Order: sequence, then structure tokens, then C-alpha cells
Amino acid sequence: MSKIDREQIVTTALELIVADGESAVAMRPLAARLGVTPMALYRHFTDRDALLLALVEKVSEEIVIPAPGETPRDTAAALALCLHDFLVTHPWMIRLISTGRLASPAGLQFPEGFLTCARDAGLDDTAGFVFYRMMFAAVLGQATMTSARGQREGTGTLPTEPVVGALPLVASLSDRWPELDAAATPTTVFTTAAALLPAS
Repeated sequence: MSKIDREQIVTTALELIVADGESAVAMRPLAARLGVTPMALYRHFTDRDALLLALVEKVSEEIVIPAPGETPRDTAAALALCLHDFLVTHPWMIRLISTGRLASPAGLQFPEGFLTCARDAGLDDTAGFVFYRMMFAAVLGQATMTSARGQREGTGTLPTEPVVGALPLVASLSDRWPELDAAATPTTVFTTAAALLPAS
């Protein structure tokens, strides 16, 4: 039986998760792919979560936090876009980090950054945490939509006229929906969300 090291396990697990998603990373099939017993993996990782955290930490090494902007709003919008772009590059991470179980030191720079923006804008801890949570939710949602859009062409569309007709505001925008959808870029969304901070 061949010996295996931690780096080989992480590299192979990363190949699996990129190709087939989080569900593909299970100890028994991973061990079979590496030509070892599952016990060989457990010598390096206590459980599947420990392995997943190693994958998160591995890809998080590439994160480059943007320099602070002129205002807390600018900084928060830039942080959100940075996290969004990272998640779109690694869409398998969207669900993993949304659970809150697998935070890496590099990934924790984002809550630190959002909380700092909130404090610099004069929010107390409670309001600052709500701001961080709102920005994080906006990033997760936008990254999910951006990733899904990358798998198809075009912008968002509406259902047929009879369905839309019962919704007056949606119906009034139906002709402009693709244009409005295209204009709602991640940068626009995050800048709008960050503008909820008090002006500094």
C-alpha cells in the first residue's frame, strides 16, 4: 500500500470538489481514488469537516484583501466585491461558508473588514454586526446568481404575460427587465448596500 501525505489528499479532494461539488468529497471514495484505505486519510484528518476546512484554507490563500477606500462605504463595497469574485471562482465554497462551520483565518478577514467599516461609520456593535450580516448575505446571494448565470447566456427574464399581469409593478417593468437586470451588476448591488452605512 502506498504512503500518502496531507498535501496529496488535499490536492485530490480539491480536484473532486471542483469537478463534482461538495458531495463528491467523501472519505471512502477519496481513499479509493488515492489507492489507500480510509484509515490512511483519518491519520491526517479527524473527519470530513476537517478535510473540507483544509480545502477552504488552501483556496483562501489566494485572497488579496483590497486596500481601504476613502470612506467606510467604499471599503465595504470593495470588500464585498472581492469576496464575491473569490466565491464565483470557487462556487463550491458558497454553501460551505454559509454554514459558518468552516471559517478560515483568511476568510475571517471579511467579517473583520465589514465590522471595521461599521465601527468607522459610527455604528455600535449590534448595528455593526447586522451590517456585516447584511453584506455577507448580499455577497452570497449575488455570487450564487453570478455563478448560475455563468452556466447560461443572457439576463433574467420574466414569466408569460398572464402571470406578470397580476403584478402591476413587475408588469410595468417587464419591457425593461433585461436592461435593469444587466445594470444590477455586483458592483452596483454592493455599492448600494454599503451606502446604508452612515456617511463618514
